Amino acid sequence: MAEITIRNHFDANDIVKIIERHRILYKEEFGYSNEFGDYVENSLKGDIDCIWIAELDGTFAGCIGVVRANEYSVQLRKFLVEPEMRGHGLGKRLMKCLLDYCMGKNYTKVFLWTVSELLAARKLYEEFGFTLIESKPKQLLWGKELIQERWDLSLNPNR
Repeated sequence: MAEITIRNHFDANDIVKIIERHRILYKEEFGYSNEFGDYVENSLKGDIDCIWIAELDGTFAGCIGVVRANEYSVQLRKFLVEPEMRGHGLGKRLMKCLLDYCMGKNYTKVFLWTVSELLAARKLYEEFGFTLIESKPKQLLWGKELIQERWDLSLNPNR
């Protein structure tokens, strides 16, 4: 496999690609409605602290980002790895970029919201030390009955 590069700068074309890939993949893989794509698009209008874009020979391979919640914490957002790139450690590399950045900025907490059916993502969050702290009752979301979950990670400033 060719070398995967990860960059932490993005432009409008990257944002369009992130929205497009979320719309397509989540519809194909999980049956989410177009409302999910709208949700992703609206969330990228916020105060983005940083987004990492992974590329294989200049082609989009995945992404992960953080949005600042307050002085000490950030929310992990827009984590996606292209299907053909899964199983090669790219998700772990992206997560490591994010956590190294957060520790370098002296954030003390990273949190995220996900849904319980995203099993591979949940496994990765557990591997990196995130803890499930809240589950909402099943509700209709993006055309499906889903359970939303909040996961938190406390960062040790001494690492």
